[in-house]
Amino acid sequence: MNKYNLTRRIGSIVIGCGVAILCCCQANAAIIMPSAKDQITALKSTVLINSSEIKADCLIKSEASPELRENLAAIQLGHIPDPLGELVLAGSDIERKLGSLASRLSIPDHVTIRRAGAMLKGADIAERITSLCKGPDAEDLAVDLSRVPTNIVLPGALQNWEINTNSDNILGMRLFVLTAQTDGGPFRQLIQVRVSRIVEAAELTRLARPGETINNNMIRRKQVEVKSDQSNIPVTYAEAVGKCLGRFKSAGTVLRSSDLSTGSGNICKSSDKSDSNLRSESFVKVAKRDSWVIKPGENVDFHFNSGTLSLKIPARAVQGGSEGDEITLINLQNQRRIRGVIKEKGRVEYAQN
Repeated sequence: MNKYNLTRRIGSIVIGCGVAILCCCQANAAIIMPSAKDQITALKSTVLINSSEIKADCLIKSEASPELRENLAAIQLGHIPDPLGELVLAGSDIERKLGSLASRLSIPDHVTIRRAGAMLKGADIAERITSLCKGPDAEDLAVDLSRVPTNIVLPGALQNWEINTNSDNILGMRLFVLTAQTDGGPFRQLIQVRVSRIVEAAELTRLARPGETINNNMIRRKQVEVKSDQSNIPVTYAEAVGKCLGRFKSAGTVLRSSDLSTGSGNICKSSDKSDSNLRSESFVKVAKRDSWVIKPGENVDFHFNSGTLSLKIPARAVQGGSEGDEITLINLQNQRRIRGVIKEKGRVEYAQN
């Protein structure tokens, strides 16, 4: 009987100890279990953002408490100024910036943050600019695209883009405006290009004088780049042939429009008229010379008559002429010049003043 009571007492003690142990475990669990406010939230190790500013709330996951998210949104960790840019933050730097909030977070050793964006290819931009510069009748234009970026980074996904220009000039520096619409906002950038024209100009091969008519023997072809819409542009080889030169130009000079004599003041036309007049006068003189009785260089007799005195002096004609013309002769006896009137062939008489 005593043994039975002892067994029951031991069983009661064991049950009581078990209940006590269970209660202690539950109490301990209640002490260790943190509240929702004190739960540890893990931060992301890789983050993609859309703006340049980096706020701490972008590092947490969506299941974080609103209170924690609000507190983190007030903390700035840095910024990425360029789309598609990247920033790597050390865990220690993040912990320092978060302050007391860091105790509620699980922070990786490093966090990589990238900014979203899009890329516009420079080749596409260059193609559109070239098409704007070169019209259907301007295939000889050369467009320097060295100032066009290789690629342009946009603030977001590209929706549409266009290029326009307000430049009136065809040659020289031209300004273009690139505008694009993206989901990250509008984008605008200025782009400059240089436009020139390659012409087959005329280059002189020798010294040329004013009044000369340009021909193929005077010039040669030379490729020249015209860089501006200037008025005094080089003359092409085809245009130069047959034109009148208006000024002295040395060999190796590329002819320009100002070097030519054109219009009413064309000196070649005046020269042609002068040459024509000279040729006419020369023809008259030649025809008249053929009819001369005495020609220059011929030996003649110079006669001097005064009353009963008559002298005949050998002389040589300096000038020629017909009967009745007064000419100059040289007295072969004393080499002095004398004047006389032609009477007939070989005879000249003293000309009285």
